Amino acid sequence: MSAEIRQQFLNLPRALRETVEKGRPEYEQLVRRTRWGEVPIHLVGSGPSFAVGLAGAYAFESLLGWPVVARTPEEFQAYSQSGLRPRSILFVISWKGSAELVELVRAAKARGATVLALTSNAQSPLAKAVDGVFLARGGEEPREDCTAGVCQLAAVHCLAGVAAQVLKRPSPQIEALEGELRTLPEHIEWALTQLPDAVRSMAGELSGRRAVSVVAGGLYYPAALLGASALRNLGRMRAQVFTPDEMDARPTEALELGEVVLVLSGSRCALKKRLHGLVERLKRAGVRILAVTDHNEPEVTRCATLAVLLPNLSEYVGSIVALTFLDWAAYHLACQRSRKQTRSGGA
Repeated sequence: MSAEIRQQFLNLPRALRETVEKGRPEYEQLVRRTRWGEVPIHLVGSGPSFAVGLAGAYAFESLLGWPVVARTPEEFQAYSQSGLRPRSILFVISWKGSAELVELVRAAKARGATVLALTSNAQSPLAKAVDGVFLARGGEEPREDCTAGVCQLAAVHCLAGVAAQVLKRPSPQIEALEGELRTLPEHIEWALTQLPDAVRSMAGELSGRRAVSVVAGGLYYPAALLGASALRNLGRMRAQVFTPDEMDARPTEALELGEVVLVLSGSRCALKKRLHGLVERLKRAGVRILAVTDHNEPEVTRCATLAVLLPNLSEYVGSIVALTFLDWAAYHLACQRSRKQTRSGGA
């Protein structure tokens, strides 16, 4: 399993390059073909795919200015499905799809909604049931949370950028995002080649900890949800995710003995100021803080015991690089714990 996951990381730049280069023309063609009717747009996903849907909601709203609602399948069926009308847009996000999602799609189409899917398998029952497929290139679904979330996150941000460029007037913000997305594979390659020592240090800080609280805002929050899933499934540690407001409302006395706070941020995150006051308070309370951010966040780095500095990127792309680092740290944490267990068993 260790070798398999390591190979997924090595293949990640190629998968992302296929998404942002080969996938973009396909995305544009389907965006132009779709009749964008009633709003809000409904995004549905479960588990890690819900986190991707939440990121998609932020991206579509900020770039297109359209209201978007992200729901789990159960929430959608309970609260939103009855509001579908002809020309409503339902966007389903799933790595492969399930029988329950296929039934949800059929019910939505019976109400006249247009249903689109972001998935990895163009031949799956889900892909065949919807009106259009946006393909997320990342290979088959991994048995552990690893690079699948990175590929989905890149795909949904690429799609939001394409939709904004096609459906709105060109703007410097959208053009800059398009340029950054094209360089995303190079940023991931840089991280994989330049940050191995930082990854080992982060895994070392997390090793032996009973729990970690991951704090993030804006587009870093969905990335934190995905990264925490990797820490739980690969690193076998308790990992919870909080927005800055949620963490601020949590008394420091509620932190478990041995718990550490991991901050995901970026200087171009729209919610960064809310995070600055929080890390100052946690620092004064003696909480051990780790950070994954960029060079322009001194308010965060000076409060952190360990700060990993990434390139200064928009939160659309910066959050994807931060997630890659966190997934990679979870993999190294799993490797460290496996070696310890082997030595303990040998003893």
